[in-house]
Amino acid sequence: MSGGCESVAADLTIPKRSMRATLAMGVGEWFFALFLFAGYYKADPRLAFIQRHIDLTLLFLILSFLMFYYRLLKRSFALKIPISFVKIAVFFLFLAACLFGGLLISQSISYGLDKALRFVAVTGWAFFGTAFLITDFQSLRRFSWAVVTVSTVMAIDALLNYPGVGKVSFVAALGSNYIALARACGLGLLTSLVFLLPTERRLLAKLSLWIMAVLQAGGALSAGARGPVLALVVSLLVFFALSVRGFPYLKVDRFSWKLGVVLFIAMVIIGTVGQEIFSTLFFRTQILMTYLGESVEVRLNLYQEALRLWASSPIFGSGTGGFAIAVTGSALVREYPHNIILELGAETGLLGVLFFAAMIYIAFSIGFVRFKNSNWLGRVTARYLLVSGSFTLLNAMVSGDINDNRALFTWLGLLAAANRFGNGEMKSWETDKIDSLE
Repeated sequence: MSGGCESVAADLTIPKRSMRATLAMGVGEWFFALFLFAGYYKADPRLAFIQRHIDLTLLFLILSFLMFYYRLLKRSFALKIPISFVKIAVFFLFLAACLFGGLLISQSISYGLDKALRFVAVTGWAFFGTAFLITDFQSLRRFSWAVVTVSTVMAIDALLNYPGVGKVSFVAALGSNYIALARACGLGLLTSLVFLLPTERRLLAKLSLWIMAVLQAGGALSAGARGPVLALVVSLLVFFALSVRGFPYLKVDRFSWKLGVVLFIAMVIIGTVGQEIFSTLFFRTQILMTYLGESVEVRLNLYQEALRLWASSPIFGSGTGGFAIAVTGSALVREYPHNIILELGAETGLLGVLFFAAMIYIAFSIGFVRFKNSNWLGRVTARYLLVSGSFTLLNAMVSGDINDNRALFTWLGLLAAANRFGNGEMKSWETDKIDSLE
């Protein structure tokens, strides 16, 4: 592989593709994306006819795994797992071992076991599925189109549920909550702006992406969730920071200049009319800046409780699921600190935190090395993975438990295998590089 990356590889010959094989090559990434975001739409009453018979998360997990298995049986691709991914996978398994080991000291065995099993089966596939299904640059593009499609559908449904100008009310979509809407639209917006638009050459597709981006931005801002919007702003700042190269003569690629101008105009418009159109977000932000508000106070109390539990058992924590019983007094209630570091510290101790931190460090290090040492398209791809990885990590610091944040583990897997999104397939793109550095 490029960049001196070693691989543990099972090289399979590529036969002549049949129509069925071509279809299998295309839908696997879509099934994987639908699995990843199933929690955002499976509560929609319009999907109850499916959900009554089989959980949609489980359905698309099975379908995406079967697509991987079908490809493997048909010997229709070369499966090369980068050694860098294997290194991070080892820490993932150590983290899983911490969660199961935590059951030995947990006072909430039922909830703790459910949490550990979900981490291995659901979050595990969200992580390992990247290595088995998203195997090259075109595969990453198919997955990215699936991400922006899901987020756009959610944005459209949110628009239909919009309460009206000036009204303070949370907005949700497809039966999910307002945080899920903001997260999905934020990730879809970053995917549209940071990856698909700069690499897309078809005019109609570019126009469609701009329309999707407008809808996604509207969905993220109208939801009323502050954490995902803050994560979106910080991630865009990361994007522009990575777009600047060279010292003392700074260079910025042409697309980043254009995007910067568009976002500046958007900020002016939002600053002018946003208080009426996105009234919930503005109202809750004003509360945060004045007296914090009940939501923030609850989170701070949860943080303090998590720190107290961690301090009581720094190395091993209170056991998987232990935070919930410490806070609620019930072994049946699902509760978590809304911060993945504090959650792991409180329940798995320093061991779990170190294994998770090692995954973060290695994944982002691989992404930065790929970004610094690649050609133009390689830099665009690595920059996207770093930016979207930052978005999922920031969200995990303010909302959800470890399994709610399985998208973070997906992007850690993509960053770990960043070196596979390159090689010969990018050369044809280099000849048509209309967004090269100026």
